[in-house]
Amino acid sequence: MSYRDILVQVDDRAATAGRAAAAAALAGRSGAHLSGVFLRAGFMRNAMASEALANLPPDTLDQLINDHDAGVAKASESARAMFELAAGEAGVVSDFREISGDSDVDLIAHARRSDLTIMPANITASLGMNRISAADVGMASGTPVLVAPAGDFGPAIGKRVLIAWKGSRESARALQDAWPLVTAADEVHVLVIAPEGEGGPEGLLQRHLEHHGCKPNIIIDRSEDASAGDILRRQVEALNVDLLIMGLYGRPRLQEFILGGVSRALLDHPPCALLVSH
Repeated sequence: MSYRDILVQVDDRAATAGRAAAAAALAGRSGAHLSGVFLRAGFMRNAMASEALANLPPDTLDQLINDHDAGVAKASESARAMFELAAGEAGVVSDFREISGDSDVDLIAHARRSDLTIMPANITASLGMNRISAADVGMASGTPVLVAPAGDFGPAIGKRVLIAWKGSRESARALQDAWPLVTAADEVHVLVIAPEGEGGPEGLLQRHLEHHGCKPNIIIDRSEDASAGDILRRQVEALNVDLLIMGLYGRPRLQEFILGGVSRALLDHPPCALLVSH
């Protein structure tokens, strides 16, 4: 079991270099094809801008459109250069794509045709305004999303992994989608948050991991005075893990939005690389 098609979002921001390097390193370990995807934005796609531009002379409007297109093209070339450098250094087969970023439709379509998508928690197309979240891509695509942390991170994602387990459908789905990373990890930790006790046959989970060649460290946290998100952050720091694996939205989406929830709390500020799946 391995990833054969990996998709990574790239742009002209400095963080792309680290994200592309991490994606290329993972593609190299998996023998995967790596695709870099650049989100381009159309010119001023919003009603207020349309009203403001309606009274401009045609020559001025044409110049603004040309300047926008030139800016997007420049950003695309910068993104391509960083992506191709990372792919070349890792020696992986790759391709570079430009798609529309004015909605999440194109990105979700490409994610559905990949084994794994790597992107920040939130992105906007170059010179655009539409915001696309990793949560929405993960929910709509039916495939796992690896959320890159905002700060610097090393290319060797997945050496020390922490699996957030609650015995739910989402936990099981995330584990299934993460097997290529879990089985290749040097350390595998499993965190079960159970204030009232173990709450399930975790011995079966340990044996399940062992059958995949892992030697998991099962941690039962019975804390009653901390949120699940805080407990996960604390364990990420204590164990020095570089990848947290968890199910995405264990409750209905509207309820999750209103109540906050573990998914939202961790996606807002990922403590490390975060693999989420629904």
